[in-house]
Amino acid sequence: MEVNEKPITPILRKMVVGEVQEWPVERITSVQVSVGRMHREKRREGVRFMMRTEGLFIKVTRTA
Repeated sequence: MEVNEKPITPILRKMVVGEVQEWPVERITSVQVSVGRMHREKRREGVRFMMRTEGLFIKVTRTA
């Protein structure tokens, strides 16, 4: 599977605290929407993510 085809939401759901995943910057809107949705859905469980761009990639870290 190419990086461009890597699913976002299934990977976010499986991430553990401290894990980092990355997607190409072209998918920034999809990643932002998916991370925001996960924050809302998992608020009671305390699930949190941090997003940052590095070069041509978006890195998402599960922080809680």
